Amino acid sequence: MSEKNYEVLSTESGEFRTTFNKAYLNRKKWEPANPRHILSFMPGSVVEYRVKVGDKVRKGDCLMTFRAMKMNNNVLSPIDGVVKKIDAEVGANVPKDTLLIEFE
Repeated sequence: MSEKNYEVLSTESGEFRTTFNKAYLNRKKWEPANPRHILSFMPGSVVEYRVKVGDKVRKGDCLMTFRAMKMNNNVLSPIDGVVKKIDAEVGANVPKDTLLIEFE
């Protein structure tokens, strides 16, 4: 094989010369989670919100109840902040990774 068919893959263990397929090259690149966005962690429904737009919350405060797999889950705030937007209505069925609450 010619040298141009190889690319460098960097890992914690070192660098490796390899080839990449189209699926790998066209994949969605990883991005760190935005702590100001509360996303649904799996498909489910919004049972209730315990905050409203403009509320100040502290890390660990309960923001909402989310029902998934027949279980009610309390969603806690990962940061101190002010609720900027609530995107899903109570009773809404949402897929995984749907934006539910956004902080300023």
